[in-house]
Amino acid sequence: MHMRIILSFLLVVFSLSFRAQGKIELVKINNDWWSMTNLCVTQFRNGDEIRNAKTSDEWIECLQNGIPAYCAYKNDTTLAKKYGYMYNWFAIVDPRGLAPERTRVAHNGDFSRLHQTVNEGVVNGPNLDMVGVRLRDSLGWDIGAPGENQYDFGILPGGYRNENGDFFGLGKETALWVRDTLFDGKLTLGNAYSSTYALIHGQKPNVIYQSDGKRSGCYVRVVLGEAVIFTPKPTINENESPENESDSKKKSKKKN
Repeated sequence: MHMRIILSFLLVVFSLSFRAQGKIELVKINNDWWSMTNLCVTQFRNGDEIRNAKTSDEWIECLQNGIPAYCAYKNDTTLAKKYGYMYNWFAIVDPRGLAPERTRVAHNGDFSRLHQTVNEGVVNGPNLDMVGVRLRDSLGWDIGAPGENQYDFGILPGGYRNENGDFFGLGKETALWVRDTLFDGKLTLGNAYSSTYALIHGQKPNVIYQSDGKRSGCYVRVVLGEAVIFTPKPTINENESPENESDSKKKSKKKN
């Protein structure tokens, strides 16, 4: 059973080419096509540039003011070629679309299916959850047991960036954003602090899903298929209730 899973998922690979972003290699895991590497784009889907927040002050400014931003680990572009770019939460939920055409930022449903598939065959016991080991690359990890990379997912220890703009974890761990499908379009700092990410650590066999807001710069994996792009909901003036708003519209129509 386990051998069948390996054969059916490892060998089905193809790539998508994009004019602005280059080529993305995809691997099929169950019914989903996942990118085999982290996203490494500097523009939204419509061509608008994403801000490159290099300094800690710039990173904090973007977080506090809802500005989409990206960065390389310690601003080293050579590392970006290996690990991809890290993005803040406002970049992954921006209505202009961070993921290239025909793809979406991996959401909680995608990760749930991935987790279930990769962990198939693991029985109750000390190795109850082996998703992290099975998805980690076999090379590049400075601590813990080598990853098995059974599904060509190739997770590398690219570290993360915290809310203060500091970099941590290179060679030891990494974090991937998990897009929330229940996102209601409110681009607030509170949403950014409560958003979920998947933490993969070299000394942990599993994948840990957290939402403590400490890792505000995470990497991104995309999945083939369009996602619903949410737009911010209109706000109502604090001094004007919905009923008053309707009355004012009626009065306006009578005058016309």
